[in-house]
Amino acid sequence: MNKQTDNISETTEDDKYCFAECDCCCDTHLDSFDKAILKETRLEVTLQDVTHSNISWYIDRSMDDSGLKSLLIDDSFGVYILWHKNDYCNEHERFHMKALYAGKGPPKRRLTHHWATKNTADEMLIYFTFYACSNRVSKYIEQLLLDIYDFPMNKSENSGTATLCAHFSQSEVD
Repeated sequence: MNKQTDNISETTEDDKYCFAECDCCCDTHLDSFDKAILKETRLEVTLQDVTHSNISWYIDRSMDDSGLKSLLIDDSFGVYILWHKNDYCNEHERFHMKALYAGKGPPKRRLTHHWATKNTADEMLIYFTFYACSNRVSKYIEQLLLDIYDFPMNKSENSGTATLCAHFSQSEVD
């Protein structure tokens, strides 16, 4: 069983992948997360909810101050994902975002820590999404993400092998 191909739902021979490095296409939906959360919980959360909530960005410490102090998200708990804007799909007019890290906790404190400790000089601009939820729910969602997807910057408990990508519109990345 190949996790990578099992996560892509209903693609045809005519589908072309927008980005060769992750075998995804703007029109496909990775559904392993959605299927697992429905089977295992009563939570009404989808991968789309987690990957498209409270999108913002910060810059690498080698360039300037992070800008996270002015972040308008309160310090509630939740799940966040760090993203690299990898490429642009002209056909679908969306930015291809590749997930780098998944975590949980109060966003300002955790993101400030990542800004200070993670080497993101190659990416320079780090996008993130933040899905607000209780501590207990954030633990479940974070672990489910780590069980399914391979996040290059996560060191612990990351047994997933699939690549998590999202596609953001221009208005989402502005």
